[in-house]
Amino acid sequence: MKNIMLFIWILCGFISCKNHPSKVEEALILSGENRVELEKVLEYSKKKGKIAYESACFLIENMRYHRSENKLELDSSYIHFFNQTDSMYNSLFKGMNLDEIKSFKGKKYDSIRIALAETFNNIKATNKNYKKNKSTTDLQTIHADFLIDNIESALHIWEANEYTYKKDFAFFKEFILPYRTTDEYPAYNRSTIHSLYNKIISDSADINASIYSKLERYKTYVNKCRWINKYVEAKEHLGIYDLFIPKFKMDCHNMTTWSSDILRACGVATVYEYTPQWTDRDRKHFWCVSPDSTGIFQPYTAPDNNIREDWESDIKYAGKVYRKTFEAQRNTPYFLAGEDEYIPESLRSPLLSDQTFRYHQTITLRIPLSPKIRTHLVYLCMFTREKLNPVGWGKVDTNNGEIIFNQIPLNILFFPIYFDEEEMKPAAQPFMICSNGIHHEIPQPLTINDMKHEMDVTLRNNSLYISNSINKKTSGLKYISIDCDTTKKNELVLLRKYPEKRKLKASYNRMKGNIWLAGNRERGQYDTLHTLDYVPSPYIQEVSLNNNKEYRYYRYVSPNKFPIDISHMEFLSTDSKLESHSLPTALPIFPNQKNENSQEKKYRISGKPIHTGKKPELAFDGNFETYVGSSGIGMDFGKPVKITHVRFVPRNANNMIVIGDCYALMYYNNGWKRSKVQKADKNYLKFNNVPKATLYLLKNLTNGTEELPFFYIKGKQYFLHVDTLDYNSL
Repeated sequence: MKNIMLFIWILCGFISCKNHPSKVEEALILSGENRVELEKVLEYSKKKGKIAYESACFLIENMRYHRSENKLELDSSYIHFFNQTDSMYNSLFKGMNLDEIKSFKGKKYDSIRIALAETFNNIKATNKNYKKNKSTTDLQTIHADFLIDNIESALHIWEANEYTYKKDFAFFKEFILPYRTTDEYPAYNRSTIHSLYNKIISDSADINASIYSKLERYKTYVNKCRWINKYVEAKEHLGIYDLFIPKFKMDCHNMTTWSSDILRACGVATVYEYTPQWTDRDRKHFWCVSPDSTGIFQPYTAPDNNIREDWESDIKYAGKVYRKTFEAQRNTPYFLAGEDEYIPESLRSPLLSDQTFRYHQTITLRIPLSPKIRTHLVYLCMFTREKLNPVGWGKVDTNNGEIIFNQIPLNILFFPIYFDEEEMKPAAQPFMICSNGIHHEIPQPLTINDMKHEMDVTLRNNSLYISNSINKKTSGLKYISIDCDTTKKNELVLLRKYPEKRKLKASYNRMKGNIWLAGNRERGQYDTLHTLDYVPSPYIQEVSLNNNKEYRYYRYVSPNKFPIDISHMEFLSTDSKLESHSLPTALPIFPNQKNENSQEKKYRISGKPIHTGKKPELAFDGNFETYVGSSGIGMDFGKPVKITHVRFVPRNANNMIVIGDCYALMYYNNGWKRSKVQKADKNYLKFNNVPKATLYLLKNLTNGTEELPFFYIKGKQYFLHVDTLDYNSL
């Protein structure tokens, strides 16, 4: 590829009379038979003025880096169906304000939704919607009318916002002008998308509506269209209409791509950003970014969130972060790697702009270069269950004998590697730059759009120094490498293989205040027996109801109508003469804790689950990995009985130590090494004579796949990127 580009560059150098910038001339040569279409765009835009012409040049010179993965040929019956969906939305919500639309339930419309879904499910398309695209770029496939429409539509937004060239053109080129976001098939031109959705996004009563207001209208429209299409059974993707099918709502790449296209067409400045890996999960995530009222770029996972709405719950836990740009970025492995140097697939695109500095406090880090490294680039990896995942890169500076990594986020562990052919090899020990809190010399997340001067730090003798300074050490930062001393041994007492999930923690907090009720008529008056007065843990636990009366019906409810998120519940009595009784599930056994199972004898009393929502029986099936998400559950015992205690387990991921399961303890020493295997007979594991490492991993060999490395400091597990390390003990 690089030889071809060199040839084109030389060829363009011999063109004596160039009509357009050299990169545009290169693009015209690459466009083949489509050249005449692109020249139409250039000639047209020249007549329209400087902004139009430079916009055309920008698009054309970068089109070589863009292509559609698949070609979409959507049956007209599908288009007609989604027009019906839109008509139903307009009919149902005509005359309502936004708050009324959002709160609308409309259960009586279920039969209409079912009938509408049958129309969709009965569509007999003659061909598959998507066909694999040939290896052609946009230079060979995008025609003049499409590009001219895109430029004209974007210029309307330029004029409406009163942008100026010097201040706004760079922003305009990335946030407004592009006709595509990633690898989607551009089935509709920009003016068509605008005509379909602008009436939804833009409030006709408020021509100066904020971006927040527009996003809220868009979010509501998509949400209600999904509600209308609840019973639709899509068998394959439908392009932009995926947004309105519930089945596809978890495909965040797809949702972000199509949302960006719609929002840009309707005047909402938008780009696509993503993390190649969460700090605490082996998954990617994709989201939109738009400027807030102060101009600061803010993230949101569209179409389900507004600006910064899911920052605290999700996006702040991203690892490295990149923007998928329209313009080729020269500071990417695509351009920096040596001839025939292997580039990992996840980082091969020339359209990556590192935006980590906006999401984390970051530094530039320089570490010593090993003589064995002959490549131009070294990669930073994060841990996954199966392998190391390349998420960033650094440049090799042979003149100064160092590797330079830009935008290293604080408190995140990285594994530096280089490639020998396609084989990963360690470039240095895994490391983490630990901070003792908010570092006031480094911008905080989501406060700046551009990094003008990143703190530049050099590693010397395992200490961090300000670069270009001999003796000035950094304040409040430590370089922690993962070193293992096999001559020293540790004793580890472990309670989990994976930390409590943040969304489950929020659920546990909501459970405080839930109540147990009892009565002798299913729909009659109930007495309050007990209020949960603490935040429960993800284990089985017991509460006393302080009950001396007999009741037929017992309930557990959330007074705030929150999901109760109960995995398991048992109603207990001290009366062994009751019918249908059995021994209760044993309470957990923890280190240095009294065994509560040997106390007063109690019996689990069986009954019939009361129908209180979807699948109430899941709370009583003995399976700790299922749960009930309604706002209440209950049990009918057939006759009055005295229930004195309840044992219950909140919804959980079963990542604790499970009695009967086998576990392997791993430690990191230039790769994961197995230490010992144990079968759990309590709710904790004790491992003796384990090599003293700074990083461990516990695998459940019997069940489950979720696991996360952890540090073990002063008798406690600190899960990587989740638990805050004691800076002074490092």
